[in-house]
Amino acid sequence: MTKNLYIKLLAAACCLVICWACKKNVLTVSPYDYTEGKALFKINYSCPYALNPGVQIKINGVRVSNNITYATPFPGGGLNTGGGNAADYLAINAGVDTVSLSIPKAGTDIDSILLYKTTVTVDANAYQTLHVSDTAANIQSVMMTDASAKADSGIAKYRFVNLIPNGAVDLYFGTVKMASNVAFKAATDTFSVAAGSTGAWSLRLAGGTSTIGATYTSTSTTVNQRVFTIYARGYVGVTVTTDVRLPKVSFLYNK
Repeated sequence: MTKNLYIKLLAAACCLVICWACKKNVLTVSPYDYTEGKALFKINYSCPYALNPGVQIKINGVRVSNNITYATPFPGGGLNTGGGNAADYLAINAGVDTVSLSIPKAGTDIDSILLYKTTVTVDANAYQTLHVSDTAANIQSVMMTDASAKADSGIAKYRFVNLIPNGAVDLYFGTVKMASNVAFKAATDTFSVAAGSTGAWSLRLAGGTSTIGATYTSTSTTVNQRVFTIYARGYVGVTVTTDVRLPKVSFLYNK
């Protein structure tokens, strides 16, 4: 193959990729960059089905995800979650978009069981996350605007969201209460912890003195200048440690 022919083929392939992305109108981007006029959007799938099926995400009827399981922020990931360790978002048209979650027919993107469908209004040049929780006919979601700048040097920054449907909770880091009496689908203002701090993150029922579910300890939760959404997930009352519905603390990467 001549050099000129190779260059022509490469250029044609790039054009095809660009056309595909424009047609789908969805792409994964770095959290520190955005396409002017686009909305930066993430879906936090936190529906604690006991059998934990693989679920696909569609935006405006177009599949944008692989099959994901509970609990996975998409795109990107987090700590004590499924997914990876990046703070990626989807870039989509600002305005009103339809988001659906479904179990697909094997080997296809055709909906076998539609779990949830909703419309969202997303803003241009803003970072937003749709948090989805509960199961079956009780599935609900809440849209939140995420922090758009890295934390200052020397700290890690957080917002806490409660995605446990059947209880208001307190959030602790070690013995320090970081958030108090946070209801289902409610969120705190941002708060910070000194970078490099160590301790276990845990949940208690609002006003309670005993930890519910599993604690989570990782030095990755206090990395300098990182920004997280911490979220409580699962169901109050589940105590079997091998049950995916056990209450847990997870961290979604924002920056």
